[in-house]
Amino acid sequence: MSITLTENNKRLELEILGYEFPDVEGDYFDANWLNVGIRYDDGNLSFRQVDSCLLAFELEELTETLDAILEGRETGTATDFMEPYLTLSVTRKGEGFDVQIRFVYDTGSPWKEVCVCQEMDSRELREMNDSLKEMYARFPRRDKRD
Repeated sequence: MSITLTENNKRLELEILGYEFPDVEGDYFDANWLNVGIRYDDGNLSFRQVDSCLLAFELEELTETLDAILEGRETGTATDFMEPYLTLSVTRKGEGFDVQIRFVYDTGSPWKEVCVCQEMDSRELREMNDSLKEMYARFPRRDKRD
């Protein structure tokens, strides 16, 4: 299961591959780091990369925020995850939404990143959120804090 954004000749696909540390117990953060697979192509630059740039509880919070946007309780979000290599923003635009994913693929100086922004209607945003929920169902938050 993955999500894909396209903009002109750019295409970015994101999927959750698994826990970075599948056997860790008792450490809230290490137990929840997720390996994120990114595939990107724009005709000039093309790469596949795996990065542990998202925590399971951040994915859960993202799906909850997207539910709130779809239900009209919020107008948008700019989500910076704990690792600053992946960001996602959603902004209501009339009846639709602008969805943007940024990914830092090289942390040399200066950082190099790619960005894809796609307009979506509510059905498309709901389908994207459903895919994110399916990824979270496969790799839920572990070792919850009390």
